[in-house]
Amino acid sequence: MRKIYLLASLLTASVTILTGCAQLKSLKKPIEPLETFVPQNLDSQSQDVKYVPKIESFVIILDASASMRDEYIGAVNKGHPKFTVAKDILARMNNTLPEIDVKCAFVTFGHGYFKPFETSVVYELTKYSRSLLEDALISATPPQGSSPAGNGIKDAWNILLTSGGQNAVILVSDGEELIGSPLERAKDLKEMYGDRVCLYTIFVGNTAEGEEELRELAREVKCGFSVTADEIASSDNMADFVKKVFLTATPKQVSDIDSDGDGVYDKDDECPDTPKGAIVDSRGCWVIKGITFDYKKWVIKEEFDSNLSNIVDILQKNPNMYIRIEGHTDNIGSMKYNIDLSQKRAQAVKNYLVGKGINESRVSIVGFGYKKPIAPNDTEEGRALNRRAEIVPIK
Repeated sequence: MRKIYLLASLLTASVTILTGCAQLKSLKKPIEPLETFVPQNLDSQSQDVKYVPKIESFVIILDASASMRDEYIGAVNKGHPKFTVAKDILARMNNTLPEIDVKCAFVTFGHGYFKPFETSVVYELTKYSRSLLEDALISATPPQGSSPAGNGIKDAWNILLTSGGQNAVILVSDGEELIGSPLERAKDLKEMYGDRVCLYTIFVGNTAEGEEELRELAREVKCGFSVTADEIASSDNMADFVKKVFLTATPKQVSDIDSDGDGVYDKDDECPDTPKGAIVDSRGCWVIKGITFDYKKWVIKEEFDSNLSNIVDILQKNPNMYIRIEGHTDNIGSMKYNIDLSQKRAQAVKNYLVGKGINESRVSIVGFGYKKPIAPNDTEEGRALNRRAEIVPIK
């Protein structure tokens, strides 16, 4: 009987403990989703320079030790595990970096309590691919065990033996309880590669001691620097980081310059001052399709709404631009009649633009009657083409 009573007491206590844990768990604030990041497009950022790689190879070393499971208390992605924040920072870097012709290797350290100096070379030096690094970050081994950062740096030392040019090593860690003599291994890296290697450390941690540990490693190599995750989390700051680590700016060749941004290089552009947003042909000239009218009419047909909407959009994007609308007719009727009709057609187009918010002072009109045909007037098809309005930009 006593055993039964003790068993019942233990069951009651267990249920109470489990219930309490469940209540505490339900009260815990859920983790917010990772912050949205929109990378800068460095490929199209400047009309004057283009970015080329300043390194031949780079090695990423990611801390996957047990301390990286702890909650991050910094600004970016606050409340997430430090390991998650570290991977997100590397993903931001990966999405900002252009698909340049360099080689990349990926190393992690930590992983196990029974193998305190274990590292993992996820992949050796191979041609950089955004998708390859993305997959490696997604599938990275969850953090556990000790922090053999020194062994990770030693792996980078060995990996870079096959690289003959400039190199970058990027170490991402919380700087806590690093083992494997990381400072000595940083010295070895410097002694072996000299000015051909730079060490960049990214601090994703919560302690001043850990941050200083990473700064000291970067100082030891004498090329490179240390930053925190918060300092490079924004789109602008990440772009600056990527440019400093990976890229050098060179003046664009004349063949690469597109001064008016219309998609046609200056060397091939016959209309170098195309207004912003204009649709251009292969010569780089603004394509403005003529607006045609029915016989003796000046009412704008619905089929030309999209064409006129494009004109409105361009005028809104170019507030200092003025245009002239030219009206035309076929040759049926007197010149006086057709001058008047062509002016009405030009005025109808102007009214449409003004009705869409364009200041009327920016739009002038003229009627040419049948003085400027674009097709023969001796066929119905030709006369239909001549009953038109055209828009001419005025510089």
